[in-house]
Amino acid sequence: MKKPVYSRVWFVAIALLVLSNSLFAQSPVIPIDFESNAIDYRFTNFYGGATTKIANPQVSGINKSTNVGKMVKGDGKEWAGSYILLASPIDFSVSKTVKVKVFMPRVGAKLLLKVENATDQSIYYEQEAAATTANAWEELTYDFSDIDVNKQYQKLVIIFDLGTLGDGSANYTYLFDDITQ
Repeated sequence: MKKPVYSRVWFVAIALLVLSNSLFAQSPVIPIDFESNAIDYRFTNFYGGATTKIANPQVSGINKSTNVGKMVKGDGKEWAGSYILLASPIDFSVSKTVKVKVFMPRVGAKLLLKVENATDQSIYYEQEAAATTANAWEELTYDFSDIDVNKQYQKLVIIFDLGTLGDGSANYTYLFDDITQ
């Protein structure tokens, strides 16, 4: 007995819907809060940095979000990190302040926040801020006042503890969330 045609049509329609959601996931824009299932928060890791979206293991203080970014800095290079390509360039003519919530393993741990042109790595601007508390959420503020607003910055690069070789341990595991402008 042949299966009815309509059951095959429904199967194909559902398969296409599932496939289209994974193929056409949106790229992120600022703000980044890791809460959307329709946005592809895939980071490109380099030299020992490993960033992923995870369920928030530290729901407390100023961050009660469901999901966060997590970077584990391995023993690749002192400048190990990750970047994400945004859907569109950041408009620094509107605001030149960027804020990031972080959960750092120790006081003095640093986060370098770098914005970069999508195709020309020589066009970039970066700022670094240090944690004032350990094992608690805090918000770091970055002043991009001197950035050239005539350039386009579509990559967001994060490097924790620039200049220090990580080892992949808890001491080199960082959480971040709510990147806002």
